[in-house]
Amino acid sequence: MELNKENLEGYQNGLDGLGILQAELIKKRVEFEETNVELITKIQKVTEELGESKDIFKEAGLEEYKKTGSKQLIGGLGVRVGVSLTYDVGNALEWAKAHKLCLLLDKKEFERIAKKSPIGFVEKGEKITITFPKEIKFGDSQ
Repeated sequence: MELNKENLEGYQNGLDGLGILQAELIKKRVEFEETNVELITKIQKVTEELGESKDIFKEAGLEEYKKTGSKQLIGGLGVRVGVSLTYDVGNALEWAKAHKLCLLLDKKEFERIAKKSPIGFVEKGEKITITFPKEIKFGDSQ
């Protein structure tokens, strides 16, 4: 596709059409929500109540597990026991370095430094990005 006024006008027409469609969708969503406010409210209330019940069942299940040691509870509820770790991040990093574990590169930080300071193995190039305005306009000289 050629970069010319005709093609860009066609692109702008597409953007304008998309804006109209998006506005139409927003209008229909608002209408739907207004029409169904009672149903939406009921769904939110039931969802909240179920969340509260689930929290209570989790607590009760934990108590049952502590009493009986059984991981299979009534109604198919189950208990999964995992490992929880607590440690100082600085100590963990030192340990990882000492054990020669592969540590992930903080790419964002590395690139920030590499853009400002020369690093022997890094090649710097030019990155060109074409930007688009919200609305394509033509003056008399274009």
